[in-house]
Order: sequence, then structure tokens, then C-alpha cells
Amino acid sequence: MNQLSSISNIRDTYAVLAKKYNYDVFMYTEYPHKSFWSEKFSDKDFRFGLKSLFSKDKNTPLLLYVHIPYCKKQCFYCTCHTMITSNYEKVKNYLSFLYLEIDLFRKFFEENSITPNFTEIHIGGGSPNILEEKEFNQLIEKLKSIVDMQKLSEFSIEVDPREVNTEKLKFYHSKGVNRLSFGIQDVDLNVQKAINRIQPPELVENLLTPEVRKLFEKGINFDLLCGLPLQSPESIRRTFETVVKLSPDRVCFNYLHYSPKFYKHQMVMIDGCNGRPTKLPDLYERKMIFAEALNILLNNGYVRTGYDHFAKPDDEVAKAMNNKTMHWNALGVTSGRYSDVIGIGPHSWSTMGDYYSQNVYELPLYEAAVAKGEFPMYRGYKLNEDDLIRRDLIKALRNFFFLDFNEIEKKYNIDFKKYFSKEIISLSEFVEEGIVVLSDKTIRITELGQQFVNVVCRYFDNYIKKA
Repeated sequence: MNQLSSISNIRDTYAVLAKKYNYDVFMYTEYPHKSFWSEKFSDKDFRFGLKSLFSKDKNTPLLLYVHIPYCKKQCFYCTCHTMITSNYEKVKNYLSFLYLEIDLFRKFFEENSITPNFTEIHIGGGSPNILEEKEFNQLIEKLKSIVDMQKLSEFSIEVDPREVNTEKLKFYHSKGVNRLSFGIQDVDLNVQKAINRIQPPELVENLLTPEVRKLFEKGINFDLLCGLPLQSPESIRRTFETVVKLSPDRVCFNYLHYSPKFYKHQMVMIDGCNGRPTKLPDLYERKMIFAEALNILLNNGYVRTGYDHFAKPDDEVAKAMNNKTMHWNALGVTSGRYSDVIGIGPHSWSTMGDYYSQNVYELPLYEAAVAKGEFPMYRGYKLNEDDLIRRDLIKALRNFFFLDFNEIEKKYNIDFKKYFSKEIISLSEFVEEGIVVLSDKTIRITELGQQFVNVVCRYFDNYIKKA
């Protein structure tokens, strides 16, 4: 049975499994999860991690992530590290400290005779398009102190369609940007009202003229969310019919992360609009919403590239999915041209070979650290060999829904079935439920199981107690 036909025949099974596995599961953007990283990780540890990365390969390809945390309006669903302001002076002041952090990297590279091989840049937020042209130009000039812009294979920026016009998009192209990532979330007006982000699909359609599309040779991304208030399989069908019409090269359909303890504005979604309380779709409803979107995308020629990402068949990441070079991180799926990330700005994270790190969230702490000439560390982690083995295993299952034991055995010189004897036994339940197919040398996640792959990955997570 192919994937399209199976989706329509598994609703009852979904219901049973959704109720059984109705608990929070990590998305496994990284392993181990950030909650297990050490807050004792310091400027000194970060510098050691950087040296370790470049000592192995000075030419290792890197992505530079640049965080612009400001937005003009608060979207109620948002879990990004943002600050809401209409005072542009605050934005300019922030850039002055961001430039100090860039100077720290420039000095580090000079002192250690390193020429970093940044092959990609991603500017995220917040809303990076809050920057006016003068400040965006200044940022690009500052980045040139550590990046050879002529050698970039990809330069992408996140875009809020409400805050740009075609002239602004053409400006980005003139500065070297060759991929746009549009925040769409949902096109249903009632959902948009509930999340405080009203943007008619015509707004996006008018921005993506044939002329604009030609400028961004690496493509157009759409980001949407599954599990927003008032979403239903019927509403999401209409949304994705519109998405298909707008024809982005890639689509990300992430599950909403609802955590009002840390993001208090999310409570407004529950309070409802116009004084009418609403609710978020439960786990089963989210699975049904996702399945509806999945069905529409596959029926219209998109390829599933990992758990919650999709691409046109001729897109680089779809090809990378087929040849198993695709990577996945907090920025989404990539074609695998890089594996390590250097992040700048508050909250940004870095992956440096065997090391993880994350910058502080609070702006005063960030400013104080970079003003003292220290990298603004909040937490970090040094992976041991077991972490590396499990990270590779989880990435394979999470990205490709398939694991060949031989690949892990050859890379780490282990006997897979001995090393993971307990975990393999625990898979028997998933086999019975039709989530996993287990052979003597492979693990394959079924089409049904792809919706529960993170639950399977959880059983290989050495840091949490199994349910």
C-alpha cells in the first residue's frame, strides 16, 4: 500500500496510538536535548570547543546564524526569542553589541590563524526585515570581517510578509540573499485572528511575482504550524490547497510548541478572540491535521524530507534526502553542505563537532558579556562517544526513517545488537503496533510510524526515563 492510500485508512489506528503516546516528546533537534546541557559552560569552554573544531579540519564548512530578536507585533504562538518594540533606536543599539560579538570571533580567528569556511548564512529572528536598508548594509559590511561573501553557496533570510514589499525583496537580492523563508503559519482568517497574525494569502501572492521568484535561485520556503487554535482537518485542507497554489520550493509544517510557563503570551490563544475561549487541538487532532496536510502535499508532487518538512522533487534537499546527505537542525532541513553552525546574538546556538553551546537569552547579560570581551555563554555540552553514537542513530531515524546497523558499526567499531540490546527488545511493541519494521540489520519506520518516530527515538535516548 502506498503512502497516499495508507493515510486515508489509518484514522482508527492513529486514534489508539495518539492516546497511548499522549505525552511530550523531544523533537531531537539535537541530542542530548538542551535541558541536559551544563550552565557552567563558559567563555573558556566555548573557545576550547572552537579550537577543537578547527584542529580537526580548518576548512570544515560552516553556517553562520545571525539572530535579530526584534518584532513590531507579538504573535501569540511564538516561541522564538523576541522583543516587541516600535522604537527603532533599540534595534540600532542592539546591533552595536552584535558587532562586538562579531569582533570577538574576528579576533579569535586572527589569533589562532583560522580562516573560517562559512559556506552559508541564515539571518533569523524575530523579524530580520525590521532592519532598514542602512542598518542591513552595515550588518553585511560587518559580517564581511569574518565571512568571504563571495564563497557563500546560500544566503537566506526569514521574512514577515506583513513588513516587506517587492522593492525590499529586490534589495535583499542585491546584497547577496538567494533564499527567502516566509512565515505563513496558516492562511485561515479565523486562525490568524486567534494568533494575532493577520496576513491574507493575496499579500504573499503579490510579493512572489515571477520577477521576484527568479531573483532567489535557491528557492522560497514557507513555514507553517500544526496545532494552532481553531485549526481542523477541514481548515488545514483549505490552507494547504492555497499553499500548493502559491508553490513554494520547500514547506515546513512544525508542530506548535505550547509552553506558556516560558511564553506567557501563548495564553492569549486559549483566552480566545473577542472574549470567546478557545482551545488548542489535542494530540489526536494534531495528528489528523498533519495527515491532511501531508496528503495534499504528496498528492501535489511534494516529497517528504524528514519528519515535518517537504520539498519539490527537483529541490536540492529532496535530492539530498534520496542520497542520504540531508541534515536537520533547528533551522530546518539542509542539503548537507555543512554540519556545524556558529550562532551570534542572544539565544543563538552553535554546534561545533563534539560541542554544543547556547548564548544567554537576557539582553543585559548579553551586552555585559560582549562588552567585557567574553562570548555570552548560557549553557553548553561536550558530547562523549555514547552521545555521538546515539545522535547519529536518532538523526538517521528522524531524517530518513531508516537505520542500517552496519553504518553505525563501521563508524564506531561496535556490535550494534549488543550495544543496543535493551533498546532492540523495547522495539517489539512498536513492531506489533505497525510503527517499526525490524530486521537483522535494519530498523525501518513505517508510513504510519513516521508520525510517531520521535517516540521511537525516545527509546534510544540515554538521558530520560522511558515511559
